Amino acid sequence: MPQTLVEKVLARASGGAAVKPGSIVWATPDLTTMPELSYPAYVKRLKDVGIHELAHPERIVVAIDHETPVHSVAGAERIRLTKSLARQQKVGHLFDGEGITHPLVVERGLVRPGMFVAGADTHTSGLGAVGALAMAFSMEVAMVMATGRIWLKVPGTIRVTVSGELRPGVGARDIVMKAMSLIGEDEASYCVVEYTGDTVSRLTVPERMTLCGLSVDMGADAGVVPADEVTLQYLERAGIFGATPVASDADAEFTREVVIDAAHLEPHVSVPPSPTNVCKVSDVSDVVIQHAYIGSCASGNMAELRAAAAILKGRKVHPEVQLLVIPATRRVHEQAMKEGILGELMEAGAQIAASTCGPCFGGLAQLAPGEVRISTSTRNDPGRMGSTEARIYLASAMTVAASAISGRIADPRPFASGGQR
Repeated sequence: MPQTLVEKVLARASGGAAVKPGSIVWATPDLTTMPELSYPAYVKRLKDVGIHELAHPERIVVAIDHETPVHSVAGAERIRLTKSLARQQKVGHLFDGEGITHPLVVERGLVRPGMFVAGADTHTSGLGAVGALAMAFSMEVAMVMATGRIWLKVPGTIRVTVSGELRPGVGARDIVMKAMSLIGEDEASYCVVEYTGDTVSRLTVPERMTLCGLSVDMGADAGVVPADEVTLQYLERAGIFGATPVASDADAEFTREVVIDAAHLEPHVSVPPSPTNVCKVSDVSDVVIQHAYIGSCASGNMAELRAAAAILKGRKVHPEVQLLVIPATRRVHEQAMKEGILGELMEAGAQIAASTCGPCFGGLAQLAPGEVRISTSTRNDPGRMGSTEARIYLASAMTVAASAISGRIADPRPFASGGQR
């Protein structure tokens, strides 16, 4: 029976020979991830019903990433409780201040091709960049903690094939926003978006995380990029050897197939109040901004930081704009420092902060009524970054950098050099 990558992963995780979209399975995650915001609440929920031991603590990752550096007494107490509970329950991995969960887990080689991962955070799907199926289950993660399993309906797969050479100033974020404009939220529901094509094969693993992580914002259950040589080399640098790629069969049945011509792709922007409210940058070039942000699990990687620095090099941030840059993990921060990227960004006028979910979560750099920010974060709901009367536009790091220079939303292509990719 021909199967998609998603169906193969769930067949293995549920102990069956094959599964099909729409069927209900009990699957055993290979890894479960959660931030400090939710972990203590899940533990309390289990203790309230008499469950004091976790089914597979060695498979659990707890990362302190949302409220760090801590900025409230309640947050400090929650972090202290998180660390205490994680040690008591002997969870497999506890990260404190090392970075944002999803890029951190991939960076440390904890997720591999063909794995099934359950996460508490909405954008867990970013782990699909290495050929895994990673899905968010919110409070239902407590079921995995207690039993080691979770039930779900097998999703269909929408295949997005991207071909052609991306032009300077156009990146992975623009690919996924173009996909959002072509795939409706109702159509994406109960589906996983699989990205393939020669354009995708040239993207780095962190850039693929952008594709997979943001796929949930179009209504999909997850995003995935089949593992290839780029994936295997990335994992080997993380100390993981002998990983086995999993791919959809050539004659597998997809819910829908979408084709994107990368060579003619333009920079895009998500306009408030939703990530799926997508338009071309040129359609909003009159929008004046006061704030710009480069960071989050979707974009705080080396590829995005290098691209932003290439645009900002030799230029200055507009005097009426505050540009904040937050590398996704401590290791990304260190690498960007070694390469001189952070120095170039600071020379242009950017402020650099330690790795955290920060503004994307809404805990740092909040906005006043009437202010506008262009951001590489994941959501732009009213009130996401402070006042409900502020506006948040979402775009690639290149578009954010160009906009920070211009003082208004700007097309990055005139700023980009032909060799930056």
